[in-house]
Amino acid sequence: METDTHRRERGARKIGEILGQSPEQVERSLGDLAPQLATYVLETIYGEIYQSPVLDSRTRQIVTVAALATLGTAGPQLRTHIGGALRCGVTRDELVEIMMQLVPYVGVAAAINGVAACRDVFAASGE
Repeated sequence: METDTHRRERGARKIGEILGQSPEQVERSLGDLAPQLATYVLETIYGEIYQSPVLDSRTRQIVTVAALATLGTAGPQLRTHIGGALRCGVTRDELVEIMMQLVPYVGVAAAINGVAACRDVFAASGE
């Protein structure tokens, strides 16, 4: 996959703003085994999709947290994006309420797992 320097720079700024991660951290976590995935995350997800002005970062994090909690198979990513949601101004109460909102649509188990992920992130961040 060929890299696009401009998108990569925008993605680096955006992932830093939202998740507090540097491109080097993304590359360390993915790049040794799947460098194309690291490039995709930085350039396409954060360098392109997250650049649209239609949704602000706070709203994007709410949607992302709800989607990841619904999957039920993305615990590490859910915890990362709960932290990102907090960085973007989503409150603890709002995050717990997001999990409550999942109950009638995706079930109690997803909500319980989501609340557990919130608990982990709140404890780790001192929130």
